[in-house]
Amino acid sequence: MALLIDNDVVDRVLDMPDALGAIESGLEQLARGDAVIHPRTGMWSPTAADGDFYLWSCQLGMLRSPPRLAIRFKSEVLTWTERDGGVIQEKHNVEPGTYMGVVQLFDTSTGALIGFIHDGLIQHVRTGALAGIACKYLAREDAHTVGLLGSGGMAESYLRAFSLVRDVTEARVFSPTAAHREGFAESMAAELGIEVVPVESAEAAMTGVDIAATCTSSLTPVYDPDWTEPGQFITNVTPVETPDEVLEAADRTYVSKADPGFDYIIGDEADRARVKGFYPTPRSDLATPIVDVVGGDDPGRTDDDETIFYSNISLGGIQFVTIGNLVYERAVENGYGTVVPLAWFQQSVKS
Repeated sequence: MALLIDNDVVDRVLDMPDALGAIESGLEQLARGDAVIHPRTGMWSPTAADGDFYLWSCQLGMLRSPPRLAIRFKSEVLTWTERDGGVIQEKHNVEPGTYMGVVQLFDTSTGALIGFIHDGLIQHVRTGALAGIACKYLAREDAHTVGLLGSGGMAESYLRAFSLVRDVTEARVFSPTAAHREGFAESMAAELGIEVVPVESAEAAMTGVDIAATCTSSLTPVYDPDWTEPGQFITNVTPVETPDEVLEAADRTYVSKADPGFDYIIGDEADRARVKGFYPTPRSDLATPIVDVVGGDDPGRTDDDETIFYSNISLGGIQFVTIGNLVYERAVENGYGTVVPLAWFQQSVKS
């Protein structure tokens, strides 16, 4: 059988501590050659109704233990709008407010398709968990304060992860809408039992803290390299938020992976230029992959005064196979999910 697992089930079975453990185990397997990933692949077309571009994208990962392969795919229409002096990306499937992202999970001991899992909540948890693993290896041991740009689901996920790997006592948050940052501060302070302060500027959130993270949906830079300070650990959600100069301003730089992925674009030169303008290929020439640190080939932080920047360019393949399997196992244990007949996907005609 295969299980259809929606976000309601994911919410019941997935938590950040288990996600951190699953991803760290996956990175260890990747370091020793017991896991493989395929770079993110995106296929773009300027054919979307009432939107700018259609995007189909996928990420793949496979583990030796447990024997699993996962493919996460998304089918969405993207639009880009100017807001607050920058560019914001919005997405939907069919109509605003609905989305299509699925993790397909396979058992590689039999070849069986065993799970269809909504990716929405997993997306937030897996990104925050990877940032948390990087923080574990690269932030100072005595890091206690966090600065956040953004007050949405990614900021929540990042703060939860940071609080699990370091003794966080205070966080500052900035987002352009005062009500959003104030609501974030109130809810996260109650959840984590720490002081969370809404501040009135990005600089106030990013400076004077031990850990600084950009967690926005902006497609233009929101971080000023002049804000970097000795001893800080700095990270992001997308490389667009943090300009390339941050790599040069930091003493040491790390990245999730050296290969940022592949994009295939239908259209003329103007179409391709538009996509590439919003999604430039991030620099990785100055950075060391985080898997080298987890695997022991790179020492990570060696000095409390080092400013370390970690660009959270997705390791989606390893994240989705590890967390997808975690969700699947928890769903099976608890009897959650909707059974889908395996016979729907098998056939007697050899392909």
